[in-house]
Amino acid sequence: MNISSTVSEKVRLTIEENEMIKKGDKVLVALSGGADSVCLTHVLYGLSKKMGFSLYAAHLNHGIRGEEADKDEKFSKSFCDSLKVPFLAKTVNAVEIAKEQGITVEEAGRQERYAFFREVCALGGQNVIATAHHRDDAAETVLMRIIRGTGIDGLSGIKYIREDGVIRPLLKVSRDEIEEYCKENSLSYCIDSTNSDNDYTRNKIRNELLPFIRENFNPNITESLMNLSESAKKDSDFLNSYAKRLYIRLGSPMPNRKPVVLHIDSLNMVEDAIMSRLIITAAKEAMGEDFYLERKHIKDILSLKEKETGAMMNFPKGLTVQVKYGWLEFKDEGETEINETSRGIKNYFSTEIEPGNGYKIEGREGAVFVKRVLLSEYKKSAGDILLDEDKLSGKIVLRNRRDGDRMTVFADGREKKLKSIFIDMKIPREKRDDIPLICQGDEVLAIVGGRVSEKYKTNKNSKRAWVIYYGNDRQG
Repeated sequence: MNISSTVSEKVRLTIEENEMIKKGDKVLVALSGGADSVCLTHVLYGLSKKMGFSLYAAHLNHGIRGEEADKDEKFSKSFCDSLKVPFLAKTVNAVEIAKEQGITVEEAGRQERYAFFREVCALGGQNVIATAHHRDDAAETVLMRIIRGTGIDGLSGIKYIREDGVIRPLLKVSRDEIEEYCKENSLSYCIDSTNSDNDYTRNKIRNELLPFIRENFNPNITESLMNLSESAKKDSDFLNSYAKRLYIRLGSPMPNRKPVVLHIDSLNMVEDAIMSRLIITAAKEAMGEDFYLERKHIKDILSLKEKETGAMMNFPKGLTVQVKYGWLEFKDEGETEINETSRGIKNYFSTEIEPGNGYKIEGREGAVFVKRVLLSEYKKSAGDILLDEDKLSGKIVLRNRRDGDRMTVFADGREKKLKSIFIDMKIPREKRDDIPLICQGDEVLAIVGGRVSEKYKTNKNSKRAWVIYYGNDRQG
């Protein structure tokens, strides 16, 4: 078997074993122009017809390397054009963003990169994001975390599927195999000059530390680190599974599990490893699946267990944790609470909707229009959202957001807080109350002009749909 077949087969098996991509999915590949992402794009392109998914590509120019970065963008577009893969690009200034937010340029670049990918998905309907992390990246990550200090979760390395659904189909493929694949298929690629800059931690590990270990201690260090990672992952998965089952018993007895709380006396009876996982789970339920707590924050939250009712601590992105009569209460204070009786809310609206009508929102031009269509006769227009009619039941309502609103954004049914979705879409805080939502009971089905819940999207088997759009009425 030649290297092309070997790499393609490894990627296919990784996708199938981890259920990364399903038939009918729209996959957005992160294309930097480097060997890794060029290889991934080419492999996925070859697999797309066989596996029944469509492929798109996105490139973020970080604005760091001037003309070199511009050439990378042009190359990436040309490469996609040759494959007839739809391509989108965006330029940011990662250095300025890092200064403004007090973070490293690496962190700013990563943050803007994923924000851009989510923005593309929200507008284009892609439901899977694929990045080109490979086996050597995973080994470097484990070693970097060991140096910085980590627990068993950190030793698990790079996940095949991130919590937010991002997939890594190349994780079983080595850097040498990637370069050989590109050579065998006559694929040119860009070389990032910053890869040799050892001011970056990862570059120093890749360019200096790992070669030193290979030469002086263990020539198979990459394999050893990956074996450690696989072993740690199995233990971590078991602990996380146990913690999730226990979380249901220690959480709120109230309907809908609101507010998010943990019972302190019960919490004191579990092992430290499980206790930390319970804290993380509660924080994510309060703040959204993509919320992250550092180890020092977890320690601070655990210290609250010994304090009296009323004791409270504030954490990043608006999380507050407070002691309340034997419970730890987790709350998102970074967002104004919104409900029907909130006295400070302006432009509150909520109305039942039906196909064939338009609905004016006070204070806004235009209106929200709802039409019923046969998908076999429908021609999509910009800004349209489609809901599968056969999945709808009961009263459908047009309203603005409420406290605790979530929407299903992952194919496996996982949800995300509406606040996080609006942040991904870069909607300013002051405008979020005016965004029209389509809802059924407490469930958000769609953001008008934005994205649709994974549960209510149309697919190849859908016959009829509600088409909803904002603006002026269209005839027909």
